Amino acid sequence: MPRGDDRIRRFYLFRAVTSFSLWIPFWTLWVYKNLDSVFLMTVVDAAFWVTMIAFQIPAGLLGDKYGRKAVLFAGEITYAVGVFSFGMSTGFSQYLFSNIVWAIGVCFIVSGDTPYVYDLLLEFRRSGEFTKVMGTANAVMYVMNAVAVVVGGLIVQETDHLEYTLLIASVIGFMGSFTILALKEPKVDKQEMASYRTQFKAGIKRILWSRPILILVLFQIVVEIGIYVMAVFRSVYMNDYLDLSYLEIGLFFSSFAIVGGIVTRKADKVDETLGERRALFFMYAAIFGSFIVVFLVASPAAIITQYLIYMVAGLNYPIINGYINKRVDSSTRSTVMSIASFMFTGILTVVEVAAGWVATYWGLKTSLLILAVGTAPISIYLLVLWTRELDKESAARVKYQRVLKDMT
Repeated sequence: MPRGDDRIRRFYLFRAVTSFSLWIPFWTLWVYKNLDSVFLMTVVDAAFWVTMIAFQIPAGLLGDKYGRKAVLFAGEITYAVGVFSFGMSTGFSQYLFSNIVWAIGVCFIVSGDTPYVYDLLLEFRRSGEFTKVMGTANAVMYVMNAVAVVVGGLIVQETDHLEYTLLIASVIGFMGSFTILALKEPKVDKQEMASYRTQFKAGIKRILWSRPILILVLFQIVVEIGIYVMAVFRSVYMNDYLDLSYLEIGLFFSSFAIVGGIVTRKADKVDETLGERRALFFMYAAIFGSFIVVFLVASPAAIITQYLIYMVAGLNYPIINGYINKRVDSSTRSTVMSIASFMFTGILTVVEVAAGWVATYWGLKTSLLILAVGTAPISIYLLVLWTRELDKESAARVKYQRVLKDMT
């Protein structure tokens, strides 16, 4: 058995137990039912992202300072409390408070999970397997999501209580958080940082001074905004525009998750096939095409586009985070990822609320069209820059190999 496999399997177990998220298709419908406004729904969600802006970087600093295991445990406990509180909420202010708690938990989880996996693989000198291992971890998550949303659909269909999916999931998540205790902190060489300020500055410099990392971070932001805005609107779209029942929504979400799980499990193969040059182009084309089809096709057949969105969601973290992680060192890995998440949350907060306002007055489908068209020039420009950076890296490698050959 390759070194580290037992510890990797423990991480898979953690992912499995904490991914039984019955609420995924139903949290937006729960808010929409009580507030009766797409715009207010996005404002409630904006509280989540504003909290992420405030806590994401401190969470990353704590992850680099005190270890991945500590922030993962703190994150899962807080996350469970936030989900439970959300399920108990019925008013605007209650939803805001619950989302703040929920977001603090996510801040710690994001700062710990992928850095934990990468550092673990570094310890066993297997960092080249990051995309494969993370793809498997995400596949485990999608499988558990697929089972959970069907169960959630059955619960809501039989009881007509959307909030039950949140309350039950929070209890399962709380119990699942204790699987983190079975994880062992990776042992990797880290440059000791004199202070949080020094550590933060190092992370900022790593992003700004490395053009490839900056391009990847910005492109991932565009992709994730597309994925997330569609995720916020998806259940309302399926319920209001396609007139699907709660059980049908759960079944469709289950099939989406299965497709996402299959794709993310094969993320390393997709990366090998497409390569760094074409992988990002594929992700953007799938997101853009999906938004356009939803606007143009006034038929339940448009639901097919959601499988493309889930394919991109399945490839996003293993592939793009893999590209980023291999260009940063362990001493700033959590901080860099947290700064990237900070940038994403800041932009998403504005975009999501604006999309909710447009959806309220002009329609949900029109809002998606505007978002797709508006991000197109930025995405294309970033893809062109990325191709140029890869050309530079390729030229540098060729030059280095020639120097080595001349020396021998």
